[in-house]
Amino acid sequence: MKLSELAALAADEQKAEAFLQSRGLLPRFTHCPYCKSEHLGRVRRRFYKCYRCRREWSPRKGSLLEGLRLPLGKFLLALKLFELEVSARRAARELGLAYNTVHRLFLLFRERIYQSSSQEAQLSGEIEMDERYVGGRRRGRRGRGAVGKLPVFGILERGGKVKVEVVPDVRAETLLREAIRKVRRGSLIYTDRFRSYDGLVCYGFRHERIDHGQRFANGKVYINGIEGFWSYAKERLLKYHGLSALWFPLYLKELEFRYNHRKEDLFEKLLEVLKGGMN
Repeated sequence: MKLSELAALAADEQKAEAFLQSRGLLPRFTHCPYCKSEHLGRVRRRFYKCYRCRREWSPRKGSLLEGLRLPLGKFLLALKLFELEVSARRAARELGLAYNTVHRLFLLFRERIYQSSSQEAQLSGEIEMDERYVGGRRRGRRGRGAVGKLPVFGILERGGKVKVEVVPDVRAETLLREAIRKVRRGSLIYTDRFRSYDGLVCYGFRHERIDHGQRFANGKVYINGIEGFWSYAKERLLKYHGLSALWFPLYLKELEFRYNHRKEDLFEKLLEVLKGGMN
């Protein structure tokens, strides 16, 4: 949806509510949530009221918007600005909201993205794997063993999706466990010559390596795809000027989500993810 179209929708709270109901982010109440009566009505501030038990409730009841104290229209605009990769600080200025309000809202979006990623199917076919160290100090040793950096493991299905995780270390036990969890047995896996990948064949995978000391590709044996994702992620992470280890996994999963759906309508995909978080 274009920003101009969404702005017109967001200007009318009734239309914004109807839109969110149509996308499954707000429930359509046909029964009282307290006594199950069908005798309902709309009263002050568009609240629902049950004429049997006399109780009232917000149209946000039971939804992820229930605890959010901001207009529905501004919620939609905030989601659009998040899609467009506008920072929380700039979005707060554009929407006339407190920075902390928008920051918490953007974290909610990232949490839903993180949760949805665990429900995705295993990767299969031709797979590329690689690990990286991200963050930490700029000075000193870089790459494997760098001080103060977070180890990140990436798996890319050629012609498909990428999956990335912050891992505690890059030992064989850790990386093989992630491979078993995320990749279907029998898949052909391409890696560099890092020794932690030595046991892939023992777990039912086919395995070929590229020696980057000699060349970057040997026919179909390369890991340029996953390295392309690292470049994509690095470019976007730089704008945050450093992230805490606590929140970094959420930002990483956001980048995974954006990369996997970069050719789709991201606003609609975000609505689907938020709807899934209500189930």
